[in-house]
Amino acid sequence: MKKKFIRVMFFGALALATGASFVGCKDYDDDIDAVNARVDGIEKTLSELQAQVGGYVKSVVYDPVTGKLTVVGADTKEYTIPMPKEMPEYSLEVTKEGKVILKKNGTEVSSGNITFPDDPVIPTYEEFDPAKLTMNDKGEVLYNGKKTGVTIPATPTPTSSIVAIKNAEGVVTGYTITTIEDGKPVNGTFSIVDAVPLKGLTFAPSCFVGGIPSLKASNLTYNKWNAQKYDAPTETGEIYKVADTESYITPQIWAYYHMNPASASMDQIETLAFLSADKDYYPVSRAAEMNPIANKAKSKVETEKDGQRYLKVAMDADAEKIPAMNSGKVAVYALQAKTKAIGGEEAKVITSDYASVYRVVMKDFVLKTLVGTDNKVLYGQTTPRTGTTPNALAGKAEEAITAAEDYTVATDGKLELAKLITTYYKENGGTELIKMENVEDYGLKYVFTPSNYIGGANNETEQNTFFNAADAALGTINPEYKGQDSEATENREPLLRVELVDIATNQVVAVGWIKTKIVKGTTDGFPVEFNKGTYYYGCDNFDKSLSYIDMNDVYAKAKLNKTEFHNAYKLKVDGSGNIVLGTGSTGVVTEIKDDPATATNVLNWVVTPAQALALVKASKAEMFANVTYESVDGTRGDITITMKAGIAMPNGVIKNDQKITQAWSADKSYVKADVKEPVTTAVTDFKLDLFDVFEGRKVVVSDVNDTNFPSFAKDKLTAKFIFSGANVVTIGTDKYTFTVTANGTQLNASKNGAAATKIATIDAKGIITYNKVDKNAQTLLNKSAYNVDPFTAGIEIVVTNECNEILPLTGNKFDVKFLRPINVVDLKSAELKDATTGTAKIDMSKLLGLTDWRGEAFAVEPIDFYTYYGIEGTTAISIDKDKIMTTLNASEAAPKLLKDVAPNMSIDYACDLKKSGNDITYGDLVYANGKFTINAPFKLFIPVTVKYTFGEVTSTVTLTITPTHD
Repeated sequence: MKKKFIRVMFFGALALATGASFVGCKDYDDDIDAVNARVDGIEKTLSELQAQVGGYVKSVVYDPVTGKLTVVGADTKEYTIPMPKEMPEYSLEVTKEGKVILKKNGTEVSSGNITFPDDPVIPTYEEFDPAKLTMNDKGEVLYNGKKTGVTIPATPTPTSSIVAIKNAEGVVTGYTITTIEDGKPVNGTFSIVDAVPLKGLTFAPSCFVGGIPSLKASNLTYNKWNAQKYDAPTETGEIYKVADTESYITPQIWAYYHMNPASASMDQIETLAFLSADKDYYPVSRAAEMNPIANKAKSKVETEKDGQRYLKVAMDADAEKIPAMNSGKVAVYALQAKTKAIGGEEAKVITSDYASVYRVVMKDFVLKTLVGTDNKVLYGQTTPRTGTTPNALAGKAEEAITAAEDYTVATDGKLELAKLITTYYKENGGTELIKMENVEDYGLKYVFTPSNYIGGANNETEQNTFFNAADAALGTINPEYKGQDSEATENREPLLRVELVDIATNQVVAVGWIKTKIVKGTTDGFPVEFNKGTYYYGCDNFDKSLSYIDMNDVYAKAKLNKTEFHNAYKLKVDGSGNIVLGTGSTGVVTEIKDDPATATNVLNWVVTPAQALALVKASKAEMFANVTYESVDGTRGDITITMKAGIAMPNGVIKNDQKITQAWSADKSYVKADVKEPVTTAVTDFKLDLFDVFEGRKVVVSDVNDTNFPSFAKDKLTAKFIFSGANVVTIGTDKYTFTVTANGTQLNASKNGAAATKIATIDAKGIITYNKVDKNAQTLLNKSAYNVDPFTAGIEIVVTNECNEILPLTGNKFDVKFLRPINVVDLKSAELKDATTGTAKIDMSKLLGLTDWRGEAFAVEPIDFYTYYGIEGTTAISIDKDKIMTTLNASEAAPKLLKDVAPNMSIDYACDLKKSGNDITYGDLVYANGKFTINAPFKLFIPVTVKYTFGEVTSTVTLTITPTHD
C-alpha cells in the first residue's frame, strides 16, 4: 500500500531545571496577556476548547512574541489560549518506511517505528493518516493510539507545548497542544479541516450479514403513548396510556464512511453517487436492482459519539426493492465521491468498498439508563426492570415513586442524565433487545420533563419545587429551591420523565421515569496561592503573614463569610497541635486569631536563614509552604493555601585590584610561600601571612547590594582563609591524595591510601604554617626545585557577617606554591684519575653545589647558610652506593648499575663538614678501580642526599674517571 512522508515541528517551553511531562510557568505578563486575549477572542482553557470544538478546527496560530494561541473552530468562532513565550523548536519526521525520528537542532534525540499493514483491514481504513499522529501527557508520540517508541525529552518541571504536524509538502495538518490546568498537564489534539485532500473512503457497517459488511434500512412500528389529564400533582403521579393502533416511521437511510484523512469536509466533495447491482450470492438468489441515490444536500460530515469523524451519506432508495433480512437475497452498493480540485491537487473520483443493504423492522422500544455499570430499564414501561412478565404499572409514574432512587445528587451539585439514556428495540419479530445508535438517524429524539408528584415526610410537598425545571428539560437534575442552592432540597426525591418522540409527528414512542434523591451536598476544595515577595538572605528570618485581604479572598472563593468559614473548616494539625505543612514546604506556619488590628484570622509564615540557604544549596530559587483547611463535617473538599516567595542571595567580588601586584602571579591566580632569606639565626618554621599579599592587609568585598542585603554591609563583614584542597601528587610510584578538615583550617595528605597526616594549617589570623616534621609534608615540599613544579595548595577566602552567615563570592580562590628551601646542584666538572698513587679521592664539594630558594649559592660568611638551613653533622650528606650508575660498557643515554658492570670497583663516602673562613669541604669520596687498567674515560652518576631542617633533597652528581695513560 502507499505510505506517506510527514514532518512534525515541536515547540516546547522547556523548564530551566530539566518529568515526566510539560508544565508552563505563569507570571504577571501571562496575566496581562490573558486579559488581552479576552478582548481579541473567546478565551478558553484547553479542556473547554476540546469540549466546544471537538477534534477539528479551521486554523491554529501561535504567536511566540505574545505567547497567544489562537484557534478558529469549525464553527468559525475564534478562541484563544494563553501560552508561554519564545518556545524552542523540535522536529518529528516520519519516513516512508515508517521510521519516526525526533530531532533537536538537526541531531537525532529519539526514534521509533510505525508499522503499516500491507493490506487494508476492512472496515477500518488503514492507509497512513497524519491526524492519527498524537502525543500523550507523558510526551510519548503515538500513532493511532499506539506508542511509536519516540518520547519528547522529559523535564522535572513540566511545561506547556505545541506540536505542529506537517506533511511532506509542508502543509500543517494538525496540532497537539499541552497546557497546564489546576497544576496538571492537559493534552488536546486538533486536526485542520481540509488541510489534506480526501484520499479514501471505507464503509462503516451497522451489521454483518453472511460475513458481508451491511447497512440496515429500517422501518419503525410502534403504539404511541398518550398523556392522561393531570391537573394537580398526586401521590401516585402522572399516567400515560398506550394506543391500540400502530404508527410507523420510515426514516432516512444513513450510510457511514471512514474518511482518509479524517479532517476532510463536505467542501471538498463535488458530487456523491451510489453504484449498485444485483449480484449472484450463492446459495441465495439475486435481488432486484434497487438504484439508490446519494442525496448530497442532506449528507454531511460529523463527529459521532465514538469520537470518530465520518462522512454521513443520505441514501434515497425504493424501500420495496431493498431485500428483507433473511430473505435469501442480496443487494450491494458502493459510494463514489468526486472531489474538487484543491491547490495543486487535481479532482479525483474515489470509490469505497462494496456493502450490502437489508430492510429490517424495529418495534418494542425500551428506554434504559446507565446506573453504575448496568443499563437498567426505566420505570413505568411495559418491559419490566426485572423478570419477563409485562409490567402492570406500564405508563405510570407510580412505579418510580414507590421504588428506590436510581441516582443521588448533592444539594450543590448537578446530575446530567441525558447522556446516560439509551434506546433498545427488537428486530424482525425477535426477542433480543438491540441497542439503537444515534436515535436522530431514525427520526427520533429524547424529551425530558420534570414529573411532579406529592411526596415528603407527610406526603404534602410538590417534589418539582426542588429542582430547576429549565435544566430538567435538558436532562439535568439541578437541585434548587426558589432559584437558589439550598439545604432545603436535601432528601427530596424528584422524578424526571423521559420520552422517545417521533420527530415528524411529535408522538411518544416510549415513555419512562427516573427517580433521584437529593442528598447533603459536598463542596469541592480548591487551591489558593499567594505570592509573598522575595526573601533577601541575611541574619533576620523571613516573616510574612496573609493579610486580612488575602483571607477575605479565601472566604469569598469558599462563598462563606469569616464566621461561616471557620465554623465549616479547621486547619490540619498534628497530634501536638502544630499546623501540618504539605510536602516540600519550608518553615513554620502558625495561625494568629482575631488580630485586633484586622479582626480576622491570618496565617503567619516564618523561614529561618538556614532553611532558605538549604534550598539554595539544592539549586532552588523559590520556597513555599502549603497548609490545608479541612472540612469540619466532611462535606467539603480541602482548601489548600500556598504561600510562596523567591529567594535572593547576595554576591560579592574579590577584585584583583585589591591584590598587591608584585606579590602575585601575572594572572593573580597564585602567590609563593618561602622561608625567607638566611639570617644569623637558624630557620625553625615555614610560614606565610596571607593578609600580607592584600593591599593594606585587608580583604575588601565589592558589589554587594547593601540596600537589599543590610546584613552583608561592608562594616559587618569578616574575612578568613581556609584550605580548598590540593590536586593529586604522584612521586615515583607513590600517590598522594588530600583532604581538608571540616573547618578548612588543616590540609592533610594520604600516601597510597594510608592514614592521612597533617601537611599545613591556617590560623584565624590568616597565617599558614607548613609542617616541617611530618614525613609526607617533607616529601611533598622537597619533590621539586622552586622553579620547576613546587607543591601547590588551594586557598579560599570566606567572608561572614555578624551572624556567621557566609557571603557567596567570586574571585575568592587562589593557590599557594610552597618553594623548596634548598636545591642540590650537579657541578658536572669533577674528575678523578684512575690508579692514583696512594688513594684516588676527591672532596664532595667538587661534585655538588647547594643553592637556596632564591637560587643563591650557599656561603659560610657573613651568613652561614649551612647553619641557617640545618645542614650539619656527619649525616648531613650521604650517597647511595647501590644505585650508582656508570657509562662503563654503556652510554650516558643508557647507563648501567656500577655493581653489575664492575662488582670489584668501589666508591665510598663519609660526610665531614669543615669550614674555614668562607670555604667549606664536605669530606672525601674515595674511588678504587677494581685492579684492572682503564684505557678510556667513563662517568659515574652518584645519588646524593642532603638532609636539612625541612627534610631531605636527593639528586645525582657526576664524577668522570680518566685513564692512567693518555
